[in-house]
Amino acid sequence: MLIDKINLNHLRIFESVCRNRSMTKAAEELHMTQSGVSQHIKVLEDMLDVTLFDRIKQRPVPTQAALTLYRQCSVGLNHIEQALMNLKGTESVLSGNIAIGLPIEFGNNFIIPLLVDFAKRHTLVSYSIRYGLASEMDQALLTGDLDFAIVDDLPMDKAIKISKIYDEALCLCCSKEYMENLSQSQKSYKTEDEKTFFESLAYIDYASHAPLILAWFNFHYNKQNWIRPSLKSIMMDVQGIAKMIICGMGVGVLPYHHVKKLEVEGHELHIFPGSSKKLLNAISIAYVEERSIPTRVRVLMDQIAIYCQNLS
Repeated sequence: MLIDKINLNHLRIFESVCRNRSMTKAAEELHMTQSGVSQHIKVLEDMLDVTLFDRIKQRPVPTQAALTLYRQCSVGLNHIEQALMNLKGTESVLSGNIAIGLPIEFGNNFIIPLLVDFAKRHTLVSYSIRYGLASEMDQALLTGDLDFAIVDDLPMDKAIKISKIYDEALCLCCSKEYMENLSQSQKSYKTEDEKTFFESLAYIDYASHAPLILAWFNFHYNKQNWIRPSLKSIMMDVQGIAKMIICGMGVGVLPYHHVKKLEVEGHELHIFPGSSKKLLNAISIAYVEERSIPTRVRVLMDQIAIYCQNLS
């Protein structure tokens, strides 16, 4: 059998290089020198008589043959590891780094507290956390800089697997002070001409095309581009938008859980009722499916999914 000629270390090193897309990262993970990793890959390529990696801009890019081997190899190595642990009657001790991408508000309110609890139980695991929007996580997931990310309902690369874990309800709101300071003509429009009333307000959104403002009106009034919102400010951060709203700068869309937090802090908000249903923003775990997922990462992802599903 061909496997009789192959050292298991060759496959372990190959799996790490392919998963990390880097000889340097594989060397750090396996506590080896980079030249040692490179030699093992060369031996494996010679033994199989197959090119496993193309060297492009000093980075190892897996060939199709490598990806085929990787899919089977990563599963096989994980099964062997689990079988050995079962044989010993012990659980695998989680260790190593987990790189996570988080949206600021949802991450701080829900994921970080869970992460603190996870860290207390798995003391050998370290964490690298990056805050940002789904569009910023996309490339970091593909390059392997992130193991997984928590993202909202935005399109991502087709190579990235999306698994929904929570529906975040969104509301349109402003400060009560902002509503009280509206002109008499604006207040009369509120009952006589809703469209004119809403177009007279100042809005705060995450982008210049007002995606969340328009999404709220499209959902609740069932009309595409029913109004043309006048943007007072553009902010890429939930906390920044919330600050502007409570200071009376205008109207914006916030998650309900953040609105509740503001109300607990003593801020008085006016929530526009809309229809009887709530506009939902899907929160998902995003990861590259073809890349092998280490046990420490898989365990944390599973616990986040269970925790968030219980929030609903």
